[in-house]
Amino acid sequence: MKKKISTKNWALLIGAYINIILFLGHLICLIFLETIFKFYGIADLMNRFAETYGNSFPYIITIIISLCFLACALYALSACGIIFRLPLIREVIFVIAIIFIMRALWGISIMVNHFTYLELSSTSASMIIGLLYLFGGIKALKEKTKNTRI
Repeated sequence: MKKKISTKNWALLIGAYINIILFLGHLICLIFLETIFKFYGIADLMNRFAETYGNSFPYIITIIISLCFLACALYALSACGIIFRLPLIREVIFVIAIIFIMRALWGISIMVNHFTYLELSSTSASMIIGLLYLFGGIKALKEKTKNTRI
């Protein structure tokens, strides 16, 4: 039986592409990490981490974050049938949606007291990605139940 590719799930496909861009962006940021930390206003925090845990710690954190974005992209691509099937795919898609939506809600709570356009953009991006995974996950779940024989 031939595997059906569900590229009609545009929400998950767009979410995957955004996460791939975020993955690559974080890797590129490794070259200019100190400048990026200053831009985001977390240079002091990262310097304290570097003093406490070693100079490579901020780089390791950035790599781990980039790999998380890659994992999110791979799960979306797997749910679309574009790559091999990953374990716990339905559950993970919804966990990803919840994480991004919670990140957005946290960002909104920060903006109540201290509004910045940088925070607005990252909060908005998190909400968009979370909703893409939520709606894409719902669509994938509906397609799965529709194609299942009882």
